[in-house]
Parts: sequence; C-alpha cells; structure tokens
Amino acid sequence: MGFLVAFVLAVASVAQATFWMADIQHRGRASFNPDKSYAVFRNVQDFGARGDGVADDTAAVNAAISSGSRCGGGYSCVGSTLTPAVVYFPPGTYLISNPIVDYYYTQIIGDPNDMPVLKGTSSFPSTANGLLDADPYLDNGFLNFKSTDVFFRQVRNLVFDTTDIPGTVNAIHWPSAQATSIQNCVFRLSTRPGNNHTGIFMEEGSGGLMNDLVFYGGEYGARFGNQQYTMRNLTFYGSRTAILQIWNWGWTYKSLNFINCDVGINMSTTDVGSITLLDSKFINVSKALVTGRNPGNTTGRGSLMVENVEYTFVPTVLEGPGEQVLLLGDPSGTVYDLGYARGNLYAPQGPELFEGRNPSYFYQPPSLKVGNKYYERSKPQYESHPASAFLSARGFGAAGDGVTDDTAALNSLFLAVSTNNSAIAFLDAGFYKVSDTVYVPANTRIVGEALAAVIMGTGAKYSDSNSPYPVVKIGMPGEIGWVEMSDIIVSTQGAAAGAVLVEYNLNTPAAGANECSAGGRPSGLWDVHVRVGGFAGSGLQLADCPTTPEKTNFVDLDCVAAYMSVHITKTAANLYVENSWLWVADHDLEDYNSTQISVFAGRGLLVEGSRVWLVATAVEHHALYQYQLVNASDVWMGQIQTETPYYQPNPPAPNPFYQRNTDLWDPDFDVDCRGYTEYDGSDIAAAAAAAAPTGPPPPCAMAWGLRVLGSRNVVVFGAGLYSFFHNYNTTCSTTASGESCQARIFSVGPFPVEVTVSETGSESGDNATATAVVVERDSAAVGVYNLNTVGSVSMVTREGADLAFWHENFATFASTLAVFRF
Repeated sequence: MGFLVAFVLAVASVAQATFWMADIQHRGRASFNPDKSYAVFRNVQDFGARGDGVADDTAAVNAAISSGSRCGGGYSCVGSTLTPAVVYFPPGTYLISNPIVDYYYTQIIGDPNDMPVLKGTSSFPSTANGLLDADPYLDNGFLNFKSTDVFFRQVRNLVFDTTDIPGTVNAIHWPSAQATSIQNCVFRLSTRPGNNHTGIFMEEGSGGLMNDLVFYGGEYGARFGNQQYTMRNLTFYGSRTAILQIWNWGWTYKSLNFINCDVGINMSTTDVGSITLLDSKFINVSKALVTGRNPGNTTGRGSLMVENVEYTFVPTVLEGPGEQVLLLGDPSGTVYDLGYARGNLYAPQGPELFEGRNPSYFYQPPSLKVGNKYYERSKPQYESHPASAFLSARGFGAAGDGVTDDTAALNSLFLAVSTNNSAIAFLDAGFYKVSDTVYVPANTRIVGEALAAVIMGTGAKYSDSNSPYPVVKIGMPGEIGWVEMSDIIVSTQGAAAGAVLVEYNLNTPAAGANECSAGGRPSGLWDVHVRVGGFAGSGLQLADCPTTPEKTNFVDLDCVAAYMSVHITKTAANLYVENSWLWVADHDLEDYNSTQISVFAGRGLLVEGSRVWLVATAVEHHALYQYQLVNASDVWMGQIQTETPYYQPNPPAPNPFYQRNTDLWDPDFDVDCRGYTEYDGSDIAAAAAAAAPTGPPPPCAMAWGLRVLGSRNVVVFGAGLYSFFHNYNTTCSTTASGESCQARIFSVGPFPVEVTVSETGSESGDNATATAVVVERDSAAVGVYNLNTVGSVSMVTREGADLAFWHENFATFASTLAVFRF
C-alpha cells in the first residue's frame, strides 16, 4: 500500500507540472533604471515566504513587492516606468495578517496549474482596505496613486480567502485605470451573520479589464465604481448582492453567471450612467437587476441595455425605485431576453424614450458569435508548456538595453519561432531599440515579461510623415496564418513623424463564415499596448516636450512622435484584441507632479479588415481621430474609451499632420466643418447656446473619438468618448459651459447601399434604358449601445448632420444615449 501511495503521488507530481514562469531563466532588465542590479522578477519564496498555511508571510510578500527602491509605499512616488516587477507566487497557502501593498507597475502572478491561496488570518485588522491593497489611502486622506493614472498592473491566478476574518473586509482594493487587469482569480468570502465581506472594492479610476473570476459568498461579490470598465466571465455563487454598482459613466458586462444570489446587479444609485449586460445567466436569484431609474425618466442616467440574457427561477427580473416590479421573471421557469433597453433611443431619429423590447433595435451579427454568444477568448498563459518551449530574446542576442539596435535579433527570434510549432518567443523585460521594421510572421506566439518588454522604434526610417513606416509588422498583405501576442508595448523614441507602431495584415482562416471553432479560432493580441512619450528613455518627457498653451498653434517638431498607432489593414481578418491601450502621453510618468506634456501623433486605430473584436480597448490623444473604421465589416467593440488631445484646438486638427492621406481616408476637416461656423445659428451653435447661453462657442476642427465610414455589421457595446480640455483648460467640460470643448466627437456614415436599376426596352434587352434607381440603406450597418460623451455638444453626427446632443441625454458627469441604430 505504501508503494502504491508513493506511486500515485509521483504520478500526480508529474501531472501537476511546474509553471514555466518559475523555471525559465529570468534576464529581464529595467533598461533606464540607473541601478543595473535591479531585479524585475521576484519569487516570494526567495524573500522568505513559506506558503505552508502556518507561517505569517505578510512581511516576506511585501518585501518581494517593494525591494529595489520601487515606486510606491508612500509619498515619494506617484508613477514610474523605471521599476517594473513580476511578483510570483508558487503553489501554497500564504497567511496574511496585514495588507499586501501593491506598488506601481507590478504584475502579481500565481501558478495557474495549482493556484496559490492568500488567506487572511483572524487577526487581520478591520481598518484595512483589503488583503491586497493596490492603492492605499495615505495620512492626508488621498490615495497613494491618482486612480486615473494607475497603469500597467495585473493580478492573475490567485485565490483570496477571507473566511477567517471577522467583521468587514475586502479581498482586493483596486482603484485602477488603463492597461490593468485581474484575471483568473477566486474569492472565498465569509457568509457568517454580522460579517460584511467584499471580493473586489473599486471606488475610483478609468479602467480597465477583469475576466475569469469566481466569487463565493460575501455581502457583496464586488462593489464597483469607475468611469468605465469591461468585465467578462464573472461567476457569483451565494452572494447577497453579487455586484453593487457604486457609480460609473459606462460599464460593459459580458458572460456573467449569478447563481443562488439575493440580488444580481444593483445599479440603483443616481450616480450610475449606464450598464450593458450581454450573454449572461441568472439562476435562482431573487432580484436579477435593481435600477434607480424611474419609468418615464427622459435623462440618460441609469440607462440599461440587456442582450441575450437568461433568467431561470428568478421572480423579479428588474426592480425599480420603491421596490416596484418593472419586469417580472418566472420563479419556476426561464425567461429569455433577446434584447431589452431603458433610456434614450435614436433609431435613427430621436430622442425617444424607450423602455422595452424591440428585436429590430438589437441586431446581432452571427459572424461575430460562437453559438448564441459573442466570441471571447482569454489571454493564453501556456501553462501546459515547459520552460524549454520558450525561446528568449536574450538567447538570440538581443540586448534590450534601450541602446543597442536589436532589429536583427528580434527578427531572427520571431522567424525561428514561426517555423517551430512548439516554440514560444519570450521577450525578457527591457527596451528593444529597433531602427527598422520588426516582422512577425504567421504562426508565431510571443509573450512579454512584466508588461515591460518594449519594442521601441527610432531613427531615420521613421522620420518622414510623408512616408509612413511600420515599427512592428504582423504578417504581410495577403499572408495567411495565425498569431498570438501578449504583454508587449510598442513605442517610439524621439521624433518619429512617420512611425506606424503596429501594422496588422494577417488573414487568419476561421472554421466557416458564421462560427469560430477551436480548430479555426481568430488570432489574438492581449495586452499589446502602444505608448508614445512620457516614459524614461523616450526623449519625449517634460524637459523635451513641455506644454505651450501661451503660444498660438505651436508645434515642436522634435515632439511629433508617431504617424499612426495601429493599422488593421484591408487584408486582415479574424482578429481578437483585448485590453489594448493606445496612448499618446498627456503627462510625464516619471514626474512627481504628473506634469502635462505636448506629444503629437496623427492617427489612432484604423480598422479596414473584417471580423475584428475589440474588447476593453482605449485610444487616446491622437490628432486626427482615435478610432476609425473604413469599409470594415463584422466589428465588435466593447466599452471603448477615447480622449481628445489636451492641446487642441491650439493647434487645431489636423495639425501638425497637414498632408491628408486619402488612401487611408483621413478626415478632411475643411469638409467636416463646412457649413458650420461658431456663430451662424447652425444646429451645433443653437444647441450650445440653448444649453449654456454664456458659454464659449465649441471648436469644430478637433480629433474625432470614433469615425465609421462605409462599414457594416458594426456593434459597439459601450463607448466613452471624452473631451476634457480646451488648450489644457478644463472649464469647457462642464454643464455650465455647455460641454463645449468640441462641437462633434462621433461621426457615422455613409454606409453601403444596394442599388436596383429598373430597365425598359425590348424583351431581348435591345436599347434598354434605366428609368429608376432605388437606393436601399443597409439597415444592419451600425448599432451603438450606451454611448457616453463628455465635453462634446454633439454626441452623434450622421452623414454630416448632427443628430443627438449632450443636453438631451444628460446623465452623470457624462451624457448617455442608450441606443443608436442606423
């Protein structure tokens, strides 16, 4: 029997392989950190953590996070790219008696094959904000990091256990912004009477993504407050209230499961702008949704959109103020919602107050779905692969020091991986300076370390705005195959007016026109970010590119740093993009005061391809537009977020990119603003004057947040299009000023049309002449659900005419439009 037990244990140990991250050689460096001994990777057990469920591991874990003079832990630093870190937890149970304090630019990662447990002790202080406190409150009452500037951090593959803690506690305190995520975590929360436990508490920020989370018990599974967020594949078992929505402007939930909860989502506060809920299930839940929006409310506040949601054994689907039942469920059966909305409707005219179901408002392109759900796929972690499968950039001769030209080394690495089906390229942390295009062939997998593997284009080939040139090119036009890339940043260094940071050309075959099977799934980019300026070593910091609001239309040509962030070309097809942030820096990340800077880039994300999923993406501060779709088809966008450049309209768009590229369908601001002057009594001027008679007139030549041309089957489930500044002054983005930072922010049309020609003549067709032309618009061209804008008088401009205005849809700080269909 002893031999049998030993044999079984031996087999189990083989089956439960060590995660490759623990075994791989770690040669990552913080390239511009003056301390050349700085360690990016740190294993908590190397700092004394035991993980045996007996010893108190708090101090050891905090030491692993803080070692190396890192940014955090008090008043000394509010942000930096000099000290990135991966803090790795091997399997085990780690007792925590005081908060684990997260630092800036930290990835906290456990072994996904045997997820480590962070377990709070019974003595854990009731005054603490969480087992993991990602942004502690300091003695002055403010958060350590400004929540809207908390970037580049992750938590993955951990179990948080608060069941032994009496009273009130949060498992994670997570004020967060762009390029952040919590993935593949479990929350075990107490349900004992008198305890008040929450899995995730988030009260501020501008995020972000959470996915693949499971919550057991708790007074609240989660309490969420943030400008906007995307969350998918969250499951709640036995929570009293699964989600308490504290506040938001816009929020997209997808693939949520609520099981045996009292309340599913409580969005009853007046500070909730909008919620979009897709592809979800409620099972044995007393009240699925609770809203604070009264029937007949004509504002945008509390807008709700539901699509493809099942309610099984749910007595109340939707409860309103005063416990009035707005939508009944079935306590002994199932109710299914193909589509339901509450809020202001433009389909295409409006505003019309809409509260109900109408299938024509909820078109669901089948090409974007698997079965009855929109396609989704989590970031691969390659947990079944051994460390030997990973080919290191250092091993191929890349220095990653921000000085050496690594172009040839990276191209050699990616070519080698593309021809080896079992290999994965590993970009050790560091800045990989390149002077020419880095080409990623089809059938390549690439993983970056610490979200600090940066490919940085610089040099003469990127200098000419009349000759755009890619830093990273994924596939050649017409190339067929697949690619997977994760945790990588693409940047420029210094002036690079011709740099296209990522050009994506690849056509990935899918298994049939209307499905995405495991054997033919789309390619994927997860946490592949663009960062232009504002970081150490960029040559585009405060000393290089200060703001100049006092100078009229001034542009420092040394601060023109990118032509375009990402181009998904017309040959590209079947691409899934998740949690990607394309950011032209508005402030210096290394400056203690986060001082604003002026860095110029032309275009944000241009999509010309087909079957593209953009999940939890954000594009900010490009001169011409943030998102542009041109002749694209079958595009899914979930809680996109944009910001107009803070310097505009000084200079106005398209400055400094004067040369219009008609091949790329650049906006023509002379045409876009034709017929519009600030004082001529046009719709914009009238709307601005009606809302704020004494406010300044809104400028028109400003970057578009979203521009859609000639595209079809486009669905946008949550959009936050923001314009906060007028020449670095925020007074324009208030209701008192009439939200007058810019005139327009979202342009849609023209769309594809079908043309029918009626002919007359002989039966043989001789001398036939056309007598009539009937133009039929594609009614399934674009659907936008829960559009939220700030600082723009017009919310929707349709084929040059302004359709929806902010004061018609006033909600929270943002204006909210529930449904736009055209």
